[in-house]
Amino acid sequence: MFVFRFALRLCRPYWGSLLLVAACIVVETVYVAVSPLSFQYLIDDAFPSKDVGLFSFIMTLLVIGGAVYLGAGLLSDRRLARVNERAVYDLRAQLFRHIAGQSEDFHQRFDQGSLTNRLTADVSAVDRTISGVIPRTFRELLALLIGLHLLFQLEWKLALVMIAGFVVLFASPYVLQRKAERSSEHYRGENDAYIGMIDEVLKGRRVVKGMHAAPYVLGRAERRLASLLTAGIRVTFVYALLDRLPQTAFLALNGVMIGYGGTLIFQDSLSVGAFIAFFTIFMAAGQSVSSLAQIIPSLIEAGVSFRRIDEVLRYRSPLKLPSRPRTFEGVRDGFRFQGVSFGYDERTLALDDVTLTIPAGGMTAFVGQSGSGKSTALQLLLRFYDPKQGSIEVDGIDLRELSETDYRRHTGVVFQDSFLFNDTILRNISLSRPGVAEADVRAAAEAARIRELIERMPEGYATQVKDFGGNFSGGQRQRIAIARALIGSPRLLVLDEITSALDPSTEAEINELIESFRGERTIVTVTHRLASVTNADLIVVFRNGSVAETGTHRELLERGGLYAKMWEKQHGFVLSGDGFQAKVEGERLSRLPFFRGIPFEQLDSMSDLFVTEKYDAGHTVVRENDRGDKFYIIVRGRVSVEKAGVRVAVLEDGDYFGEIALLKDIPRTADIVSTKPTVLLSLRREQLLQLTAAYPSMREVLERTLEERMK
Repeated sequence: MFVFRFALRLCRPYWGSLLLVAACIVVETVYVAVSPLSFQYLIDDAFPSKDVGLFSFIMTLLVIGGAVYLGAGLLSDRRLARVNERAVYDLRAQLFRHIAGQSEDFHQRFDQGSLTNRLTADVSAVDRTISGVIPRTFRELLALLIGLHLLFQLEWKLALVMIAGFVVLFASPYVLQRKAERSSEHYRGENDAYIGMIDEVLKGRRVVKGMHAAPYVLGRAERRLASLLTAGIRVTFVYALLDRLPQTAFLALNGVMIGYGGTLIFQDSLSVGAFIAFFTIFMAAGQSVSSLAQIIPSLIEAGVSFRRIDEVLRYRSPLKLPSRPRTFEGVRDGFRFQGVSFGYDERTLALDDVTLTIPAGGMTAFVGQSGSGKSTALQLLLRFYDPKQGSIEVDGIDLRELSETDYRRHTGVVFQDSFLFNDTILRNISLSRPGVAEADVRAAAEAARIRELIERMPEGYATQVKDFGGNFSGGQRQRIAIARALIGSPRLLVLDEITSALDPSTEAEINELIESFRGERTIVTVTHRLASVTNADLIVVFRNGSVAETGTHRELLERGGLYAKMWEKQHGFVLSGDGFQAKVEGERLSRLPFFRGIPFEQLDSMSDLFVTEKYDAGHTVVRENDRGDKFYIIVRGRVSVEKAGVRVAVLEDGDYFGEIALLKDIPRTADIVSTKPTVLLSLRREQLLQLTAAYPSMREVLERTLEERMK
């Protein structure tokens, strides 16, 4: 059985202790199985003749055997506890090492709720199985074999009847085994989803509270709990049946044995002492069979847990490790994408035949609309994935030939979410260099321009990060994350949308900080905010998984291609330093197709009517079928256009929605949900109509262009 093979594989390093435990269990079981034979000799021989010597001899054997039994039990318990805890410790360490070394494909295969459940509930099932279920199974099987031998010695006819009953007793749980396995697997899956939902709600609690989304979250929780309840009732009932069947069969067999044994006594074929000894051994053997039958549900449940853990351990990353990895000491010449194609699944390509060069020592920016492939290119550069076709080379060496340890050691990365661990600032900064001198931590903090703030804190670098950085501002978290990336003086610095959630003044400070790193290392940054990369040495513009154009900011503007259109779309807005107030210029409004042809002075008047609206991620700005009474322009951020819960489009800086509401009072046709902190400018229909009443020509242009768009 898989459970026993898996458990023995875990306990293999502790064979010596396992053999000692097995020997102790043999001693215990033999004593329990053989001691009922004393009834035959006491009742048939010692008691009728009042033989005190025989009585004393039997009692002495029982006392000595009992002492040995007790000692063997204590020794086996102690040894088994050590073996069990060490084996479970090894399993947990193996799982952590295995998970830590996985690529992103692994986390797409196993979601967070599933992994959490496997690392907790399933590992606990392994613990219970090794410490209890398997030793109990071995003990009961041995007791049954010894009991069967003794029963045949006492009365073979009764023993045959008993074996026939035992077969029925032991086989009965198998009727429901497959159903129990399916029910248990389904329940574990529902529990995985429930744990994942809890994790999601706890992490997003600010959004839930701030957006008054508690009714929505509670609705999801109730639906998930209802599914878990249904699965729980089913699995509990099936396991109750698995317990009930052996008990019923054992009671029936017990009645048969008493009736048949009594008949043999009346026929003088069996003595009373022999019957009592037989019946006592039968009860012990029957109890062993019953226990084995009752162990089956535990083994079935354990089998599900063992297979779920084994599924994680057997997962092999598609990232191939070189047999003789080459060392990496920094970027000398640069990177080269050569005909790179990649897709997250087999159906679509996120990158299609991309060829580009990233020069060493400079700053290269990947830009493009959402879904254009820029973030995918960055993940391939970080070797979170490998290309399906083509190669990525650094200094002429394929990344797949490099030592991953060396490559990571010389690479610093800062992500958009600036995740911090619930530990001290010192340990967060020195994450990749545990044990590094505090002077190096201070130097990294100085380079990230966060040292002064840290040293003003009462506990300095020993200050505890709480709630994954919730006790720091967004800019402070990002600076700590930058210091963490700089601790090892990396030759490659990778920045992934690191200013997307920051207010304008903090964004400007972070951009200035990044500028100070230029020349010291190769910098690759991904952003959709073009103002952050105007000084980049190279800008790579992605579109639909391909490179649309490359060049400097000036060259790309002069070319008048995709980059120039993106730049034009994102500009013409004035945003306050704290990000709470925005204004759109009349000239920017003139670039919208339905305002084209309206005089600038009228558009300037219109710009004063726009109101700033700011939303955190996860807020539903517009709901489908609500009244359409506003027009929106996205100043900063990103929103998702969703119909029936399915994303159909993504809108970013400079995009707009709801323009039909300017003249037509019709319901909204989709939900609009912010996917990151978003600043919008909104214009109410009533205000526009008041303005068009003063400027009839404006209304004529609006009506004409909007009618054309609605055709």
